[in-house]
Amino acid sequence: MARTRMQQLRTLERDVRTCDRCVVAGHLPEAHPVIWNPVAGRNMVIGQAPAQGAHLAERPWSGPSGALMRAWFATAGFDPERFHDDWYFTSITKCFPGKAASGTGDRSPSAAERALCRPYLEVELALIRPALIVTLGRLAADAIIPGARSRTLRELVETVWQVDVGYGDVPVVALPHPSGVGRWLNDPDNRARVDRAMERLALAWGNTPMLGGGAP
Repeated sequence: MARTRMQQLRTLERDVRTCDRCVVAGHLPEAHPVIWNPVAGRNMVIGQAPAQGAHLAERPWSGPSGALMRAWFATAGFDPERFHDDWYFTSITKCFPGKAASGTGDRSPSAAERALCRPYLEVELALIRPALIVTLGRLAADAIIPGARSRTLRELVETVWQVDVGYGDVPVVALPHPSGVGRWLNDPDNRARVDRAMERLALAWGNTPMLGGGAP
């Protein structure tokens, strides 16, 4: 990576870590942005927002959801021990949004919060120029894949999407959020869809998939 781009990524990291836009707008009581490995490799994982564990550890996907995600990616030939070093991790919003009003799971960031954070994602895409993108959860897919809102999650997971993110078409693989809160993964057919998506992800990157999946 050129020195100039590395400097720009460091500047972006500083800007994200000091961001308080959602606090000023009254959406959050405090700002605690999470950004990880800003000079990592050419693959990008885009989630919805940092979870509470990431908020406390300042490391994305450090809890049970991250363990399941790494298990998925292991079936696609990606070393789980190097996972946090080989991928650039980001999210639609950069701060933990707090718990849901129901008390179950995390609150989904509002459209206003997503709009305030969107410029950071645009800069990340422009600087990282990922060769492969994986979205986790409905909001992430909607933000990256054109027309995603009109499709079911099953349809999104079944396809490798070619998306122009500003510098040419990039393969995008949509996955469900690996959280135990949602019920989508309770369906064996949906878990089989994830297995097939990981096979497609492996082939898109040139890895050898572990046929038969292995996602819990």
